[in-house]
Amino acid sequence: MQLNLHENPELLDDDSLDRLVEVAQSAFNKEGQPEREDVVEHIVPSSTFITAEADGDIIGFSSTDRVADTAYAVGLAVHSDYQNQGIGKLARTYGVLQEMGDEDIVSTRTQNPAVLGYMQELFNAYPRQDEKAPENVGEALEKVARALDPDADFEDGVMKEAYPEAMYDEIPDHRLKEFTDELLEYENGDAVIAAGEVSRQDVEEAYESMVDDRSYDVEVVR
Repeated sequence: MQLNLHENPELLDDDSLDRLVEVAQSAFNKEGQPEREDVVEHIVPSSTFITAEADGDIIGFSSTDRVADTAYAVGLAVHSDYQNQGIGKLARTYGVLQEMGDEDIVSTRTQNPAVLGYMQELFNAYPRQDEKAPENVGEALEKVARALDPDADFEDGVMKEAYPEAMYDEIPDHRLKEFTDELLEYENGDAVIAAGEVSRQDVEEAYESMVDDRSYDVEVVR
């Protein structure tokens, strides 16, 4: 499996963009969502864009940017034929490493309880059940939410109507699903804003461990 870091993702050709849309729609298992415009205008033009490829075919992607002075994970998708192999975690973690400093706050927006779990485990992220975020992380959650949409209703890690509708036909099953079920009205487009403070060294070590644990070889091409 190959991770490709695209320094000029705006130069991707139409065939590659069409494949990215196909991968995204397969990943979310929702016909017609996200739309091509969403992928091309809001996900690809990030400062760090990575594709995961197998046998020369794009099977996943991850994009990361700086938002409200955090390393913000913009978008992530892995084709349904290649899920549950750790490809998304590899791509996202490598992408975050390209954006973060020695000690940084990592953030994202999601309806997926598995993504929230990943954020908690790797980046010490909040919200967490029955646990208040440290003051600096709580401030970061608010700043990220306001940077994404200054008019959105945001409280306790939840952005109301962050999306026009649910991003999934069926919310993925995960140990945190009961928690996100309590927080979110999925069909209204509610989403969690997750953020946590972590050291670059810890993320590098976690990424190296992920690579070592995979049953397939991982090659990075810049």
